[in-house]
Amino acid sequence: MTISNKTLMMCLLAAPLALSACPSDDTADTSETGTETGDGDGDPATGDGDGDPTGDGDGDPTGDGDGDGDGDGDGDGDGDPPDPIVYPDNPAEDYTRVDRMGMPAVNTALITSKDEYNAANPEDDVNMVFVDEIVATIEALHTELDGDLNLLDLEPCATDDCVAQGAPLILPDTLYVNLDSPAGFPNGRRLPDPVMDVTLAVILLDLSVDGQDATTLAQVPLNPPANDVDFLDAFPYLAPPN
Repeated sequence: MTISNKTLMMCLLAAPLALSACPSDDTADTSETGTETGDGDGDPATGDGDGDPTGDGDGDPTGDGDGDGDGDGDGDGDGDPPDPIVYPDNPAEDYTRVDRMGMPAVNTALITSKDEYNAANPEDDVNMVFVDEIVATIEALHTELDGDLNLLDLEPCATDDCVAQGAPLILPDTLYVNLDSPAGFPNGRRLPDPVMDVTLAVILLDLSVDGQDATTLAQVPLNPPANDVDFLDAFPYLAPPN
């Protein structure tokens, strides 16, 4: 075999080896070498340089996003799960009550000794502790409003009658629900119930007069007769804000 023939033979044998050693130009390189995202962190997806493919920026591939990189999601960096919530079980006498609210407007409008009322209990209501100031407030309301009621052809109640009408609602000043009775204020409180109109009617109007009852002021109407947007049939029931 001549030298030129030997050279040709060696080139033919070496060609397959050279071709098999070169990567194909048609195959994508899935490892990041700085040519895809350019951050050199080994994370081909996000390009944020933290080596965390979740993209939340904390370098922790769990994706908890709390920024401390420990994967527990509570942000303290110790790697332990969050501490459980512990509720105190102190007896009631260890606490100071700062507010007490039962029937609408009683504490707000009829009570003048707010601190004493807030610190008291429903038993004190039954024992008539606050009746004198409630009566005084009702008398003051009638002094201011009876003329307006007369202009509406409504008959105000005498103070004693007003107190007798309102006593079952506010003595004691609590909310209650009787499941054997129809729902509706004061047996519970539905969203459309004209609560303030009913409350004011009880302490301002003579409900023994024909044509006057607890719904009379709601029919005036003293307040808007209904919400401007219909309530929902499912939770959260309240209409969206507008």
